[in-house]
Amino acid sequence: MISAVLEATRQIALVEEPDPQPGAGQVLVKVAYTGVCGSDVPRFLQGAVHQFPQVLGHEFSGTVTAVGDGVDTELLGKLVAGIPLVPCMECPDCAAGNFSLCKHYSFIGSRQPGSMASHVVVPAANVYPVDQKVTPLDAAFFEPATVALHAIELVQPRPGASAIVMGGGTIGILLAQALKGYGIDRVVVTKSRKETFGPAQAAGICKLVATNQESWRQQALELGGCQQSKGFDYVFDTAGTPQTILDSFEMAANKAAVMFVGTPKQELSFSVRQWENINRKELLVSGSWMSYSAPWPGVEWDKASRFFAQGILRVVPEMIDTIYPLNQTQEALERFAQSRGICGKIVIDSRGGNN
Repeated sequence: MISAVLEATRQIALVEEPDPQPGAGQVLVKVAYTGVCGSDVPRFLQGAVHQFPQVLGHEFSGTVTAVGDGVDTELLGKLVAGIPLVPCMECPDCAAGNFSLCKHYSFIGSRQPGSMASHVVVPAANVYPVDQKVTPLDAAFFEPATVALHAIELVQPRPGASAIVMGGGTIGILLAQALKGYGIDRVVVTKSRKETFGPAQAAGICKLVATNQESWRQQALELGGCQQSKGFDYVFDTAGTPQTILDSFEMAANKAAVMFVGTPKQELSFSVRQWENINRKELLVSGSWMSYSAPWPGVEWDKASRFFAQGILRVVPEMIDTIYPLNQTQEALERFAQSRGICGKIVIDSRGGNN
């Protein structure tokens, strides 16, 4: 097998070694695709890893080619999506089905070898056999799709309501798509600039507003049919910037649910008036972390498979910036050294003879 090994900050080495053998309770996956997650970027650019060397990658798909003792042989030959969290399954949080809150977890691609390789060994519980209608590329988007679905599941939106998604990146697009599967058609998505609408529009998102336009709030309300209520019933922030966080409270209707999905990278402060949005509107404010529920791995993964098979969730070419072969993983990750220039998901392709 070949692995793209992060040996030091911004240093990827291609390492060839014998194919690993799965142990008891494990499977060997021949990797198809790996999506580069935002959490992979500081690991590469800043060396923010638990240890060197490390093989990154946790948004992945592939085919099960070998199984260890105690694993159902029915998995052999199955196309699977990777489930990256490895909870302890013993602590109180795990016992309650709150696997994302486990304090004794491992994680594929950060605490154990990930999928930026030709093969990866993972626990059998960490692969999800996908519907036959799902492609290997779609399956590599299951993990971000389930992050979006987890946020929706936490608020349990009522059909026919209105929703706004702050931020139209990969998770924002998938979240907006998924809301239609919950009976919500009045969905508005924000982007910072109109020039970046392309991926969302190609993915079927037709109600978009650019927040660099002075009248964007009024435009959003009109597109969502929210002029009377002066706000949206559900607000999902997938960007996690100080501005989108504050805007989320502004765009919420009275008694709305505001769900924070994006991870902030900067400090945030509120004015008294901004904070009073929460009190005076009696908002239900919550956070969403990862993508799991009981029984493991959760309804989010079942719905991702079903929604992709039904075409509710779909990955279009415009959502992908570039697909790099495995032997160009260094070049792929170096793209993130620039503050701009990436439009969509960067994907690593582990298939083929060039790897």
